[in-house]
Amino acid sequence: MDPDCVTVLFSDTGGAINARVFGPFTPDKPGDTANRQRYADITVPLEQRGLDCTVDFGLDDYIVNAELPDGSHLTISPEQSDYPDDTPPGWLVTRSNPDDPDLFEIVYDSQAGGPAQFNAGSVPHLLAGVDARLDELGVATREQAAALQQRAESLLHRAGFVPVVRFRDSYHRLPAGMADPGERQAALGRALDLLRDEGYGYAFPADLRPVDPRPTAAPRNPPGVSLPSVGRAIAEAGHTREVVEALSELTAPGDGVLDQVIGVLDQTAEWWEGLGGAADPHYAARLRYISEHVGGYVREVRAMRGDLADRHAPHPGRSRSAPPPVCATASDEARVAAALAASPTTTRTLTGHPAEPALAAAAAAVRPAGPHR
Repeated sequence: MDPDCVTVLFSDTGGAINARVFGPFTPDKPGDTANRQRYADITVPLEQRGLDCTVDFGLDDYIVNAELPDGSHLTISPEQSDYPDDTPPGWLVTRSNPDDPDLFEIVYDSQAGGPAQFNAGSVPHLLAGVDARLDELGVATREQAAALQQRAESLLHRAGFVPVVRFRDSYHRLPAGMADPGERQAALGRALDLLRDEGYGYAFPADLRPVDPRPTAAPRNPPGVSLPSVGRAIAEAGHTREVVEALSELTAPGDGVLDQVIGVLDQTAEWWEGLGGAADPHYAARLRYISEHVGGYVREVRAMRGDLADRHAPHPGRSRSAPPPVCATASDEARVAAALAASPTTTRTLTGHPAEPALAAAAAAVRPAGPHR
């Protein structure tokens, strides 16, 4: 699965620049929302693997159709008979390709007389059978698809955005205290740079497009930097922006330093558990316990980093001020050349992602009247 199947939609709501990460499927397709909700226990797990699912009604009942990366189609149909409570007596899953009439296979069959008839209408057994075939075809797993989406969120985190998690909604935004329009434009340009460099899709309304072709400064603490240098950067910082920049590499979700430490602890626990000694399960359980508690502390530090980002002010006890965020120094020469070669401020546009028309329309609908800030 390529990163460009994940799209980051930027929007401006009253001067606040927000960013939402959308996975490789279209949420809320027009015209079939009710059907998709009815059969979400089938479509959602498939969409979590990056498949584009539609729900249609056949002559007697519905059909779930999922397009695979190789152009073939996965069709899921219930056994046609009268059944109560929306639970069919069995399922038939086939794979075909409109351009290749010779390609037709039965992936799963729990109908009467089928190989999996004893599973009857069980959706978990249906999904297990489908997942096994998708694995053989090399379709991205749910973990791989989720990792791509998490990486996009990590890049927004490194660009200075603050995560916002609400009930049934999550997005990223620029710090509340970042009021200067030029500074917001620079942060947006940096986010676009990071997304572009790793091949992610992105979109934003025309009036939000960065208008200044100046590249943003290179990160003060690029990935892989030593922790002592992070500490020195914080000790020398004169502005909250610099400390947030340093902490971002530690607290980035998924691949930040602290999350990687948790991953090492979990992997060590798994390895230790199979070592064969009588006390080894105890050590493994203890490691997992420590990992769980460290994870709680990491989430707390990440939230504190967001609060500090919102302050966005100079430290009253430090005489040195932070360098202008939009001015590149001599050490940034290589990055400047690369940015100017394909400037995000001059060539970026909508990517063609199927969710963009609906998302862009939604963003325009909530834009307040009055001059753009």
